[in-house]
Amino acid sequence: MATPDGTSCLLLKDPRAENWELRVVRQTDVLRTERFGNLIVAMDQAEHWRANYDRSVRTSTTCQDSTL
Repeated sequence: MATPDGTSCLLLKDPRAENWELRVVRQTDVLRTERFGNLIVAMDQAEHWRANYDRSVRTSTTCQDSTL
């Protein structure tokens, strides 16, 4: 789910590796990215990032889950 300014939080699983990549993007720009070995930690961090990049989004809204 994107915010009104086009910011999205994406949680991607690399099937070739045992890690998760968290990305915050706005339109075509990647604002922040980090890899995590634990899904729960990645999801928790996603909630914090989402709140930091858009204060109007409630922290209960989590990132989209996808596979690379």
